[in-house]
Amino acid sequence: MPALTRERILQAAVRLADRDGPDAVTLRRIAGELGVHVTSLYNHVPTRDAVTDGIVELLLDEAKLPTGPVAWDDWVRQFTDAIVAIAATHPGAFHALQQRPVQGARATASFEVALAAFGSAGFSNADAFAAVKATSYLALMIGTESSMVARGDMLETHVHQLPAESFPLVRSIPTDVSNYEYVWAFSVDTLIAGLRSRPPQSG
Repeated sequence: MPALTRERILQAAVRLADRDGPDAVTLRRIAGELGVHVTSLYNHVPTRDAVTDGIVELLLDEAKLPTGPVAWDDWVRQFTDAIVAIAATHPGAFHALQQRPVQGARATASFEVALAAFGSAGFSNADAFAAVKATSYLALMIGTESSMVARGDMLETHVHQLPAESFPLVRSIPTDVSNYEYVWAFSVDTLIAGLRSRPPQSG
């Protein structure tokens, strides 16, 4: 049996989450997945929060977020695309990104790059931080929908039950995946347009 490492434990946690849902990720279930006693995990991941932090780290590593010099608008697109892609690939494990803040140097590297990009474009420190947060909010929300689509759990309003004469426009909205993708792209374009129109601030 391969040596027990933090990486193996976290990979097992990701598999569990994607296969059985995020609630399945407990230290006991991870130990069972690996065929070891639960106490053997404690030196590597002492708590459930430590596991969740590790899952976030693994997913962001796999997402290949932008970490080199980049224009701020390219960062917004690349960051959002990467988060949405990882949500579709790991629809169960993605839930971890909604539970815990980003921890560690590797996971934070893309945000440092983003702050530098916004700063170089004339954004104040406060506005650069706000722009990064706004992008993160949007990426997580789109990622949540992407993960739900991947799991087949997308919740929809039953518009067909509404009277056509009262709701002709609502009933005409397409509800297939391509329409979600259009809305996601529209949202990113709108965020970028709004940020581009913001005048430079000092501070």
